Amino acid sequence: MKNWKRMINSLYRYKIHHFVFWLGYFAFWMFVYKDFYQSLYTLFKVTGLYFMAHAGLYYFSQYVLLPKILKPYNPWLFILAFLLTAFLASAAMYLTIPLVLERQATDIFNSSATTVLFIFFFSNLSMVGLLLGAKAIFTSRQNKRKMERMEKERLESELQYLKAQVNPHFLFNTINSVYVLIKIDPDRASDTLIKLSELLRAQLYEFTGENITIEKEIEYLENYIALEKLRKGERLHVTFEKDQSMKGFKIPPLMLIPFLENCFKHLSSHQDKKNEVTIRLKFDNERFEANFQNTKDNHQTISREFGGLGLKNIKRRLELLYPGAYKLELKDLGDKFNVHLAIDIHGK
Repeated sequence: MKNWKRMINSLYRYKIHHFVFWLGYFAFWMFVYKDFYQSLYTLFKVTGLYFMAHAGLYYFSQYVLLPKILKPYNPWLFILAFLLTAFLASAAMYLTIPLVLERQATDIFNSSATTVLFIFFFSNLSMVGLLLGAKAIFTSRQNKRKMERMEKERLESELQYLKAQVNPHFLFNTINSVYVLIKIDPDRASDTLIKLSELLRAQLYEFTGENITIEKEIEYLENYIALEKLRKGERLHVTFEKDQSMKGFKIPPLMLIPFLENCFKHLSSHQDKKNEVTIRLKFDNERFEANFQNTKDNHQTISREFGGLGLKNIKRRLELLYPGAYKLELKDLGDKFNVHLAIDIHGK
């Protein structure tokens, strides 16, 4: 009972555009063969006969042969079944013509029975084959768009989650540092709280659109760096270089922060020398480049997690937003990690 309901609902959902298509299909062949028949009534009946054969063979192939034979078994069995069905449809046309036109098919076509059957068979095979091919191409493109849309929605949902969350360890350590500063340097503690509030406000409210200005992204990075400096102390040395050209264009929100977070997450823990983080940003001829580098301990390897996002997820997001227009390189330089990102912005 459920299968029948599902089939009825499916037919109901598609019947309108199917009806329009077959109406146009019928009208097209009426127009093509209008000069071949003296009687409009005869033309209507012959076209109707072809129409019924093509439509019947198409639906039988699309909804019976394809799901019941091609998908569970193999294409060769489907081809054999399709050829057999096309032949049976042709034979049915041959036997039906005398009933519809009150004349033998051999008389109408002035040919032998074998030739007439071949004409019907070729017509059914070619036209229905084209219709099935067109349907397959349309379905493939539709499924591809659907998968791309679902993937983009999934990544956007993941991004929204990242926007709404704050690393609890980062937040706890920052608040702890502010608590200590309140007693020894109240002004610095106040500035730190302002930077933390700006960081949280940007995550929750300002980064809601598809794109933000590069100035906003840089401001976010600078606030994050300032808080990390407070946490890491004097052994942390950060170099943040940005060209004068870093303005007047937009990028997706939180595009750079995963790489910066990764620098601090896997930063070296040297006691006798500085632990360094270097960020370089430049924009030239619509090409944006970002380079992140941090010193590391010798035992560390390249991380596959960047600020809560897996490397594969970052690459998928880049591919969806900048298909074929980005380059991401990760290098383990022994005592340092290096990440280089290049994007062709194209006026975004």
